[in-house]
Amino acid sequence: MRGCAFSLVLVCAASFFAGAQTTGAYERGVAAFNVHHYAEALPLFAQAEKEAPGTTDAPLYEGKALADLERFKEADAVLRAYAGKHPNSADALYILGYVLNREDKPAESLQTYTKAAQLSAPKSNDLKIVATDYVLLNDYPDAIKWMRQAIDFDPRNESAWYGLGRCYYSQSSFGDAEKAFRYALKQAPTDLRAQINLALTLEMLNEPVKADKEYRAAIVLADAAPHTDQWPYLDYASFLLEEGRAAEAIPLLEKAIVIAPQCAKCHGKLGRALEATGKKEAAVTELEKAVALNPKDAHLHYALGHAYRAVGMMDKAKKELAITAKMYASKDGSKNKSGME
Repeated sequence: MRGCAFSLVLVCAASFFAGAQTTGAYERGVAAFNVHHYAEALPLFAQAEKEAPGTTDAPLYEGKALADLERFKEADAVLRAYAGKHPNSADALYILGYVLNREDKPAESLQTYTKAAQLSAPKSNDLKIVATDYVLLNDYPDAIKWMRQAIDFDPRNESAWYGLGRCYYSQSSFGDAEKAFRYALKQAPTDLRAQINLALTLEMLNEPVKADKEYRAAIVLADAAPHTDQWPYLDYASFLLEEGRAAEAIPLLEKAIVIAPQCAKCHGKLGRALEATGKKEAAVTELEKAVALNPKDAHLHYALGHAYRAVGMMDKAKKELAITAKMYASKDGSKNKSGME
């Protein structure tokens, strides 16, 4: 009897520890997910589902983790499978809608959000993604409508304010864009995207003094950021070139090229700035790099042709200007063939 009892205890203990191991994998996965360790969480959710299929929402968390890791194709498959088994899971549908948006499938994303909203009221960020679906569909009136709705749900939603600003900017409603970007910066003063877009908007509003101030603020943010791209430096340099301040543009363009050595536009703008400051040979070098990086840009061929002419390389100048004329003629021909006079 005592032996049998001891055997029974062992069986119960084994069962208990197996359950604890499964629960532990799921709980460890959730803990890792909650501190944004998504790659660490993924195998834990897979283990939990393998050991106890269908007893936890590990596959839902797996889909969320894959989305946060920007592995959208994998997230799509996992979330579709989960939603198929749990058709009343609004959470799964909302996440799937976001994933479809990031996969550039706006129509399907909108359909998915509609299903999700029938199960549970959307949040501000959900409506922001709906708005970006309409942007992808080139329907800016509806994009603006839903971005404003997202802001109504949460006036502190900085990314929705930024999105609204971009919508207005794309529609040349620069006054409204300025207001939206300023509201975005009120919520997040160090948002470099909003800061540079505010500067661009003020430039379009023909407010060069105000634009210059905001561009300088953007450069301060870009210099302080651990990771940034070339655009803050390129945008400010382009503004300075248009303002006849080529010497000030040169160090910004040099920094942009350090960040993005393959940026044809950066090399092209630097070539223009160098030529404007009398550094003609250096200008030729930069414009040659620009054309090599983007040989289909007629503007770069034109600029290189003029740079060649400035240093007396007339044969090369004629060749580049002939290429330019041919490219522009080809574009005009394409327009005429398509019926666009």
